[in-house]
Parts: sequence; C-alpha cells; structure tokens
Amino acid sequence: MAMEIVKRVVGVVFIVVAFLVAINWVASSLIDNSSGAYPLWVILNWPMAGCIVVALGANYAHKHAVTTMDSPDGPVTRQYIEANVAFYASLVLFLWFFWNWFNAMFPHNEPVEVQRIHLMMWAFINPVLTVPVLGATGFRLWREGKAA
Repeated sequence: MAMEIVKRVVGVVFIVVAFLVAINWVASSLIDNSSGAYPLWVILNWPMAGCIVVALGANYAHKHAVTTMDSPDGPVTRQYIEANVAFYASLVLFLWFFWNWFNAMFPHNEPVEVQRIHLMMWAFINPVLTVPVLGATGFRLWREGKAA
C-alpha cells in the first residue's frame, strides 16, 4: 500500500515539474530580456535534476520488469517498446541535462560558438525531452499507484 502512495506522489511531482518546465519554456521566450539570464531556470533546474534521476531509475525498473516478464523468443509487444523507449529517452535526457547543466554551473573559457551550442541544447532538453519524459513517466506512475 505504501509503494502505491509513493508512486502516485512521485507521479504528481513529475507531472507538476513537466508542466512548470513547459510553462517556463514558453514564458521565458516571451519575456526575453536579452541578458541570457533566466533566474527561474536556476531554481527549476534543481527539481528537474532530481526528477530526471528518479525517472531514469523508475524507467529502468519498469523496463527490467517488462523485459523479464516477456520471453526472449516471444513477439515484441507494445508494452516492451514503450518501456524501452521510456528508458532510453530518460537516459538521453539524463546525459544531456547534466552535461549541459554542469557546463552552465561551471562555465569554461569557451568560444562563442560552443556557448551557443550549449544554449541550443536547452531547446532539445527542456521541451523535447524533459516535458514528455517526466510527463509520461508521471502519468504511468500515477496509473500504477492507482491500479494496485
């Protein structure tokens, strides 16, 4: 019973963080002050980091459960594909987010072109990966907590 509650709470946290990332992504592009500094991202990156680590673990556990449930010679099921896509998307999100975030926290003396690449990476990390990965994982955890 306690695990079901934990899954539902974590699912809600993931959904809220995904929603905040989406809203802040749109808002930061609308209120661009041309300074390149978005103070809300500095705050939001911390819960995003925690959620990304937990999502990677949760999606790995789900992938492992689905993989051991299916026989190796059996047909590829929708559940198997969904679990693998969620895990590998979480892995890519984990790698890109922390690579870019650590680079932002500890900037190097890099050429302007490299700095632009890091800024452009956020265009993939936030709307393309963070929102769908955390949102989908959150909804899956919510359903799993409800089903049990």
